Amino acid sequence: MARFFFDFHDAGGIFVDGAGEELPSAAIARKEALETVGQAVKDLTFHHSDGRVVIEVRDREGPVLRVSALIETTSLRE
Repeated sequence: MARFFFDFHDAGGIFVDGAGEELPSAAIARKEALETVGQAVKDLTFHHSDGRVVIEVRDREGPVLRVSALIETTSLRE
């Protein structure tokens, strides 16, 4: 198993994951990152907010992947 770190970026700043999590593969780390971004999107929409959230996944050797989502609202009528 490898240790993966999930750094979270949003309008509030950056949370650097210092502990990480032991996972069997990068594919499982990807799934975890997607679920976390999905929850952050739910939180933004619940608060009627726009924004971008990013999860950067790294292992001890460096970056592995990045998952991001952008919520942007554009009014088409006044």
